[in-house]
Amino acid sequence: MNYRHIYHAGNFADVMKHLTLCLVLDYLKKKDTPFCVLDAHGGIGFYNLQSIEAEKTGEWKDGIGRFENMSLEEGDFNLYYNLIKDDLRQGFYAGSPVIAARMLRDQDRLIVNELHPDDVQTLTANMASFKGVRCTNLDAYECIRAHIPPAEKRGVVLIDPPFEKTDEFATLTRQMSEWEKRFEKGVYILWYPIKEHLAVDGLKQAARQLGLPRTWCFETLIHPRRQIGTLNGCGVIIFNAPFTVPERVESLAPLLREKMGLSGIEFEWLTPA
Repeated sequence: MNYRHIYHAGNFADVMKHLTLCLVLDYLKKKDTPFCVLDAHGGIGFYNLQSIEAEKTGEWKDGIGRFENMSLEEGDFNLYYNLIKDDLRQGFYAGSPVIAARMLRDQDRLIVNELHPDDVQTLTANMASFKGVRCTNLDAYECIRAHIPPAEKRGVVLIDPPFEKTDEFATLTRQMSEWEKRFEKGVYILWYPIKEHLAVDGLKQAARQLGLPRTWCFETLIHPRRQIGTLNGCGVIIFNAPFTVPERVESLAPLLREKMGLSGIEFEWLTPA
C-alpha cells in the first residue's frame, strides 16, 4: 500500500512494458470484433515528471527521456512513442491505463484497477475523459478473477505488481492456474523485476508448466543479473503471445539497447511458438 509509481514512471522498465502493450493491442485491433483490456495494477494513469518524487530518482531520464524530441522513422517504436510524445514535451508521462485508452476503438472496453485508496481517486479523475473505461478499487488478483473471461471473449490482461510483498512470485505462480482455467485464450502480459534474490527461474518454470500456447519471455538488463542489492533488470512474459509481436519486439532490440544503454536483452520461448 506504500508503493508509488511516480518514482519510477517512464523508466526503462516502463518503456519495455508499454511498448509491448502497444504491439499487443495493435495486433488485436486487426479484427473488427471488440476486445477488453484489464489493467490490474493501474496506478494513477498519468505522471508529472517534474514532481519532487520523479526528480528525486530521475529514472525517467534514462528511460523514455533518452527518446525525448527524437525524430524517428515510422515504425513499431513510433506506435508507442506517438501516444506519449506530446505529454513528454509538457513534462508528463502517460501510464498504461492512458496508453491503452488512447488505443481503444469505440467497440472496445478497458477496466483499470488500483488498490491504493488515494491513487484510485486520482486514477478515476485522470480517466474520466475516456469512453469505455471503468475504474475499480480491488485487490489485483480479485479483480482479475472477477472480470475474466470478459463478455467479449477477446482481450488482454496486464499484470505488473509492485513486488512489495516477499511472496509475490509465489502468489503469481498460484494465480496462473486460475487464469488458465477461466480465460485460457486470453493474452496475459506479466511484468516482473530482476533482482539477485528473486525467484525468477521459478516463475518462468511455472509459466512453462502452465502449458498455454505461445508463451514468450524477454528480459532487459541494466546491470549484471546476479549483482547484489540493485534492480538489475526486468522481464515480461506473454501468454498466448499474438503472432508477430515477439518478432516485432526483437527487431527493436538494437534501438532500445543503444538509446537506453542496456547491458543486454534476452529472448526465450517458454512454450513452443
